[in-house]
Amino acid sequence: MKTFSLSEAKSSLGRLADAALEGNPTVIVRSGKLLILKAYEPPDPGAFDTLIDEGIKSPHAPLAQDVWEGIRQRGAKLARKFKK
Repeated sequence: MKTFSLSEAKSSLGRLADAALEGNPTVIVRSGKLLILKAYEPPDPGAFDTLIDEGIKSPHAPLAQDVWEGIRQRGAKLARKFKK
């Protein structure tokens, strides 16, 4: 994994983005803190539904069905947005 300062990364952002999409992330250092530029693959909407179902069945505090439906709808909307 390569490391760049923010000013170095700015001038090479297109090349670094292409490398990240090919599976080669880059660490960017700013004010002593680290950022990682890497590709992101949003979860499959079906997998999201499975996670919601597991959450519903978990021993955590129960939520009303309309709350779960709102969460499910927002998650599906975000998944479609990222899939484009």
